[in-house]
Amino acid sequence: MAFRLPKTKEMLRREAASWLARLQSGRDPEIEIRFMRWRDADPRHAAAFDRVRRSYDQAGLLKNSPRAASDSRAAAAPRPQWRRRPALAAAAIIVLVPVGAFLTRGSLPFAGSHVLMLMTNVGEIKRVKLADGSTVTLDTSTKLDVEIGRSRRNARLRYGRARFRIAAANGPFVIETASSTVTAQQGVIDVEQLGPQGLVRVFAGAADVRGSNRQSSRLALAAGERVTVDPDGPELERAAPAVPDWTRGMLQFDGTPLADAVALANRYSEWKIILSGDFGPLRVTGGFRAGDTTGLAKALAAAFDLSLQKASDGSLILSRSGSRAPEKKRGG
Repeated sequence: MAFRLPKTKEMLRREAASWLARLQSGRDPEIEIRFMRWRDADPRHAAAFDRVRRSYDQAGLLKNSPRAASDSRAAAAPRPQWRRRPALAAAAIIVLVPVGAFLTRGSLPFAGSHVLMLMTNVGEIKRVKLADGSTVTLDTSTKLDVEIGRSRRNARLRYGRARFRIAAANGPFVIETASSTVTAQQGVIDVEQLGPQGLVRVFAGAADVRGSNRQSSRLALAAGERVTVDPDGPELERAAPAVPDWTRGMLQFDGTPLADAVALANRYSEWKIILSGDFGPLRVTGGFRAGDTTGLAKALAAAFDLSLQKASDGSLILSRSGSRAPEKKRGG
């Protein structure tokens, strides 16, 4: 006969924090159904969730979560409306270990660690204040883990892009991705990991960058420089060209190939623009709100005399006028 040890208080807290994150980050009603089954399966589950919810509510982290902000006993409460959230909406936030004291500039006086798991959905851009006075802004479809403690400041970018405004403190701020390790004392740094290759750009301050292979070379970056990084090492690009400030939720194009502009816009929306045909010579200039693929598709169709059709799955198909693109079937 199998014997299962009872769950510890720490195990219950972690389970509750995990469910809280799912409730804040997901739009699938199935998430709430599964949560209610878990909560009702054991009175200790409901008690642990209520403790975690109250703790985060006092920290001001649950103001955008209808279920998390409600009383954990309200099983019969109406199901919240799951709706599309625009750019700059809330990201999922979990605090696993609460901060023990207020911070003063240049030091990390609290005992223990302050751990965050941050995530944005498609179309979201979220700015979060960290325990050491730094801030991090998450781009669309980004996942990031952060740990701030007395002797360490670490972040792990799982995927996506984030901008770090690193405050001065006793120790360095270390950012890890699948391809690189970035170390900085203070400054403003973009770190990106959208595939096997990463990108690091320094806007202010300085940073050391090396590939995830510990034997790879280390490069020192100054403001205005960037590197592309694969696991074997970074490749420096000095005097990197200026880029639009994506943290404001706007997409800026200046002579950008149409295919590249569409690929970037598609990152911010569940409704994709599909290009049917060869658009190589066409270039896009202008500004568009992130997530507004319909507005961008209409503008491109008008500017370049293109045919615009809407597929059954909501995709927007752009093709040369006079050549009718086949409708994209759902799931095809």
